[in-house]
Amino acid sequence: MKKTILFSVIFTVLAAVSFCAFAVSPAQKPKLLEIKIVGPDSVPENTQSIFCVVAVYDDGSEVEVTADADVKVVSDECKVLNLGGIVETFKLKKPQKQFTICANYRSLEAQKPVTIFADKK
Repeated sequence: MKKTILFSVIFTVLAAVSFCAFAVSPAQKPKLLEIKIVGPDSVPENTQSIFCVVAVYDDGSEVEVTADADVKVVSDECKVLNLGGIVETFKLKKPQKQFTICANYRSLEAQKPVTIFADKK
């Protein structure tokens, strides 16, 4: 009889502990779905423009991750400064030029086409 009562008590305690552990366990971290580059579609020559890399999660949240992302441009008319999302454009030889800004974050990639236009002074 004592063994049966002891077994019942142990079973009840284990069940209660398991339930409490499940009830207070932290929610699952949201899953990263994609990244996107936010910024202007066109920028004037000889300026600095800010672009941000934003991580989009499956719970609908968005987090700015520019500082942790690898941001690049492939163009002779502009460059990314060491600060991350700042793109500096140079003097154009033509009225306008298009380039693509690229970002990588946690194995995800994003691209954004941007047009540089000549300052009409």
